Amino acid sequence: MGEAASTKFNDLYRTSSQYRLWSFSPEGLTALRRKTHELAIARASQYATKSNSYDGRGGAAVDCLTAEECLRLVQRYLDQVRTTSDHFKWPVPVKATAVQYLARFYLSNSPLTYPPKEIYKTVLFLACKTEATHMTLSEYARRISTPADEVLAPEYKVMQALRFTLDVRQPYRGLKGVLMELLNLAEGMVGEVEGVETGGAKALQAEMLALEMPPKTAQTMWRVKEAGKLESKDLTDRINAAYSAARTILDGPALLTDAYFLFTPSQILLAALHLADEPLTSFYLRTKLPLDSDLRPKVLTTIAACAELLASFSGSQILSKDERAALEQKLEGCRDLSTRDLVGSHAVAKRGGDGGEEAEEKARKKKAAREKHLKEGDDLFGPSLNGKG
Repeated sequence: MGEAASTKFNDLYRTSSQYRLWSFSPEGLTALRRKTHELAIARASQYATKSNSYDGRGGAAVDCLTAEECLRLVQRYLDQVRTTSDHFKWPVPVKATAVQYLARFYLSNSPLTYPPKEIYKTVLFLACKTEATHMTLSEYARRISTPADEVLAPEYKVMQALRFTLDVRQPYRGLKGVLMELLNLAEGMVGEVEGVETGGAKALQAEMLALEMPPKTAQTMWRVKEAGKLESKDLTDRINAAYSAARTILDGPALLTDAYFLFTPSQILLAALHLADEPLTSFYLRTKLPLDSDLRPKVLTTIAACAELLASFSGSQILSKDERAALEQKLEGCRDLSTRDLVGSHAVAKRGGDGGEEAEEKARKKKAAREKHLKEGDDLFGPSLNGKG
């Protein structure tokens, strides 16, 4: 794909719902989250429990989660979606789609209104259906030890928050394409490389063999052998190692940061490759963007910014099981009571009315049964072995 083809692809991406509805500047994303949190706090103050102290001005001084705590709690459940999908051995698109559904949901909704532990199972099942991975509701509910009605109850609310746009553009297929292109170049086979004649294939192969070694900070596991000249096989090993390292980045930092909101899939995959093996990635970009291209400085700056975001992530940032439990306990003191019983509300909505006292009594009984079930074991994978959930 040369410069012209790349520009055409980017123009096509800009017509997608992901670009139009779910792409932001860092400032715009921060402002949106701040607005959502402020609205949730204002609403929560109306539901302050009697145990809350008063602020002396006629209002309740509610000890609510801060915006940062809300964001960290959501991130903890983004990771839960990721690990649950891997536990089920579902295809990667299901995992990435479910993570993005949850992240998108919490741009316009707050954990104070809809706690993530009540939403993440729904988005995972919705992504399962979206990505055509077959599993019946009853089987899914059984495997996650959750009543089926709890899975379905928030689904329409999730769809509304997603603005009924279920498509999630992901960087995985693009990364696979880059892998195949690099392997072809390593074998001396040139497809469409701008400014390179077919006869220059061997020259490109030689240039790849002469590339600098990955820096010590690179995330690739490939290292040059101590003695002897590099051969085609060594180059193939280097490319495969870079691909493997980039895939690890896409499966972790790319899903658990704001990368999908701030960058395009192609920018994310190139940033992951940059972190895996910068000299190899620079070579690849030279085959797409000539050194005299007007687009080159802007593209390189964007990729560097994305790489910086991905590199800033650490697994230690994820809440431990105890930290999550503490935040959720704090959340219970200030959450929106009107959304506490999603199953009951969903049942009433399906009947098209308020249902009267009899419906309310049934809803209370169902809620009591669910709470009993949760006390018996809320965690899908059982108690932690190392202090983290």
